[in-house]
Amino acid sequence: MKRAIYTTVEQFLTDDDFIRYVMDCVPDKESYWTSYLSAAPQIRSAYLKAYDILLHLDECDLLTPEQTERLKQRIFNTLHTKVN
Repeated sequence: MKRAIYTTVEQFLTDDDFIRYVMDCVPDKESYWTSYLSAAPQIRSAYLKAYDILLHLDECDLLTPEQTERLKQRIFNTLHTKVN
């Protein structure tokens, strides 16, 4: 389990495991993130917003164009980095 409970969208969007889970649809991570949400239901809103941003990045009006480009680069780097 993560050391800290994320409370902001930004924290989720900078977590490589979260990005990989959302973008790669990693089924074995489903139980991890389900239990993560169960442990801290107050973070559900941030979790869902981050999830939605990742899935609809080109349609997202919550980020500036610069933030969108940085996030796209992070997603690319995350998905193309080998997991140990």
